[in-house]
Amino acid sequence: MRTTAIFRCRLCGDPLTEDGLSVRQIPVCNRFTASKEPAERHDLRLDQCSRCQLIQLREPPVIEAVTPKLSWIKYREPEGHLDSVVENLLSRPCANFGSKPGAAFGVGPFDQPLLDRLAQPGLSSLALDPRPPRTGEGFPYLESWQLGLNTKSLAEIAGAKGKADIVSCRYLLEHCHDPLGALQGMRQLLSTDGVLIIEVPDSTKFLAAHDYSFLWEEHISYFVESTLRLLATRAGFEVVDLYRYAGELEDALVAVMRPSANMAAAQAAQTHLSQSDLFRSYVSGLQAARDIVQSSVAAAAGPAGDGVALFGIGHQAVMFVNLFGLSKYVAAAVDDDPNKSGHFPPGFEVPVIPSQALLQDGRIRTCLLAVPPGIEHKIRGKLAALGERGVQFHSIFAGVPGSLLSVGSSWR
Repeated sequence: MRTTAIFRCRLCGDPLTEDGLSVRQIPVCNRFTASKEPAERHDLRLDQCSRCQLIQLREPPVIEAVTPKLSWIKYREPEGHLDSVVENLLSRPCANFGSKPGAAFGVGPFDQPLLDRLAQPGLSSLALDPRPPRTGEGFPYLESWQLGLNTKSLAEIAGAKGKADIVSCRYLLEHCHDPLGALQGMRQLLSTDGVLIIEVPDSTKFLAAHDYSFLWEEHISYFVESTLRLLATRAGFEVVDLYRYAGELEDALVAVMRPSANMAAAQAAQTHLSQSDLFRSYVSGLQAARDIVQSSVAAAAGPAGDGVALFGIGHQAVMFVNLFGLSKYVAAAVDDDPNKSGHFPPGFEVPVIPSQALLQDGRIRTCLLAVPPGIEHKIRGKLAALGERGVQFHSIFAGVPGSLLSVGSSWR
């Protein structure tokens, strides 16, 4: 007799329901290959806990399935707001740190820019790497880094390195299979009066815009302000400050936390929040978005099916093409990262070429842009010769004015 697996929420432990978003057989987004070969594929299932509202992958892929196979697979996160973060820290919750010797630890690969700024007022800083010892093939990255964020590993590090007044974890919590355990583990690194800095992307904007390129097998949890606060409380922390820094496609949430004096009360924190329609709307909008995108790109490709280029081949571009079934329409995959040149992106039928090669391609009538809106003008300038011959440019991101989704209905 077969039994149905029960998947439980990573925040409150309630069973997850059956009304989420399912995507079948999507390639692993970091699987660039030197030759055209079948892509490694997996299913994605995104759910929202009906009790605490955390949006999460029902079942993350196993670590080995997403460990990069190429050494140059690396990601970048925003830094422009970090001066403001430090100014706020040293004027409020950490106002006394500038007058005494102190230490700051970073537990992830994106913490060094913050550590550098904290060193200026006199704090010593140390970037930690809690990843387990490397085994097997590949180049362990975020999927492995998150494994080390647990009570046992971080207590051992604290025993060897001491404790810090500020512990920073930027853009790693959303990758954690056990975000609650990760926060509880980081408590081991804090001095008596220390603060924990957690930075995560806020999912509200892309959910509201029905932007499906933001789905990613490496993001296990999709936080909004309420679920980040609740996670902190249930992990035994008090959020003393929360800063929001606006981004074009998603905001950054920076939470400043102190260990709660009353752990029992924190563990028993109420988890019922009012039901939001945001995720339900996102789930129900997928098919309509797929219809618009597929028909629009098919029309742009023209009778020969070779009129579309895609510029900026990161994980969002890979998800966009594969989720919407567009690989046969992408005649040119363009990126000026020399590491990517000549590689086939996962699920694509063409290898990556540089922008100079695109300028020589007379077939292209539409260039889709998978780049941050703030640098679109630079890309359009680089590709000005295309515009002069009538090539149309459209962002793939749903929330951007003039994006593919916003103009798609007029192409059909």
